[in-house]
Amino acid sequence: MNRQHVTLLVMLDLSSAFDTVDHDILLLNGGRSRLFDVSCGVPQVSCLGPLLFVLYVSKLFSIVEKHLPDAHAFADDSQLYVSFKPDSTCDQLAAVAALEHCIDVIKDWMLSDKLKVNDGKTEFLIIGTRQQLAKVNFNSLRIGDNSINSIDKAKNL
Repeated sequence: MNRQHVTLLVMLDLSSAFDTVDHDILLLNGGRSRLFDVSCGVPQVSCLGPLLFVLYVSKLFSIVEKHLPDAHAFADDSQLYVSFKPDSTCDQLAAVAALEHCIDVIKDWMLSDKLKVNDGKTEFLIIGTRQQLAKVNFNSLRIGDNSINSIDKAKNL
């Protein structure tokens, strides 16, 4: 905001993220413990669960690095953001296009690793000063086949 930029923040919602972790991707050097009947998933109420999940989705950051300057993730909460100068329509369009393209690539990768973005629960905010926000001339993003509108506030756990 100090640089007179506006930030688009997308909060991706993953469907049943912990339940879909493919164990074969997490195994190191073929090491295995004794067999159990669970074929995928990691425990959500454990210290190890979030760590295993972050290892599982570590490819996310290499995808984001190619498309956006910043991302933040903890366990199954992933946030993508990009800032731009709202005075320029080109900058606005470029920011939206970069986010939408990055999300498309993320969704393709997630499908191949048995994960899924919940388009209907994914949210985005446009953050800036009142004066800078007045210059923004869009309020929706394409997420998959859906168009989502920006929201005024969100709960960030």
